[in-house]
Amino acid sequence: MESEKLEMFEVGPCKDSYEMGFLIGQRFSQRIRNRVDADTILQNQLRPFAQTPQSESLLKALFDNNQSKFPLYWDELLGTAAGSGVPLLD
Repeated sequence: MESEKLEMFEVGPCKDSYEMGFLIGQRFSQRIRNRVDADTILQNQLRPFAQTPQSESLLKALFDNNQSKFPLYWDELLGTAAGSGVPLLD
């Protein structure tokens, strides 16, 4: 079974990691949406859990830790979400 190959996408120079993520999100928005829509665990378990009060402290800690330990990656992730139109959490 041959897997589909992704095209090479060159991005940059960018003013920051958010902009880089945004451009990547725009370019691959359809693939990102398709992947999110097809993920049954995300749709049936993780997203519903994220909407509960029990998830608030866990998600806050996860967001805060990732933002402080990996700030450039975090900004790129936020940019990718914005560029693709797929929120981190909804």
